[in-house]
Amino acid sequence: MTDYTSLSSVKLALGSAQTTDDTLLASLITQASRVIDRYCAGHLNSDDYFVRAAVTDAVLTGIVAHDGWLYCWPRKPIVESVTALAYRDFGDKTWQDINIAEWVTVEGYTVKAGGFLTPRRVQVKISFTGGFNPLPDDLVNAATLLSVRFYREVKSGLGDSIGVAELGTLTYTKALPVRVIEMLKPYKRVTA
Repeated sequence: MTDYTSLSSVKLALGSAQTTDDTLLASLITQASRVIDRYCAGHLNSDDYFVRAAVTDAVLTGIVAHDGWLYCWPRKPIVESVTALAYRDFGDKTWQDINIAEWVTVEGYTVKAGGFLTPRRVQVKISFTGGFNPLPDDLVNAATLLSVRFYREVKSGLGDSIGVAELGTLTYTKALPVRVIEMLKPYKRVTA
């Protein structure tokens, strides 16, 4: 699995040059990277969601819409190219290949294939290349900030939330920081 930030970046953000917590920091960096994967992809099985990779024969659900286009959303933040695409109705039906050159277009992380008549849900088998290389700077920064947050939670022993009960104010919570959520907003996966 790939970490979305480096130990040196996290230590710089912490203002620490000590090596005593390097093992803990490395673990927290990996945890922060996986939290970002799951938050943005909206799926548990999404390790290395942002890393550019060639994916072969991924099986996922697609829909044939009323406009005659089949839509599917491979699990990468951006699809660069599609090398194979097939579909079938659910069950044990045989895969039907789709002519990539003639029918397939890519828009961000949405793959479209035309020429269908009946709206329905289908299974899609797709081979594609997608992801980022290098990772965008704001994504790396979000991973750095989240790693620092995790480190401070571990070191301080804070509970789930801290506030002033008499005033009804919340000053700290273990939820994802608003700043990190805002930084990840352009990468959050939204599908039909």
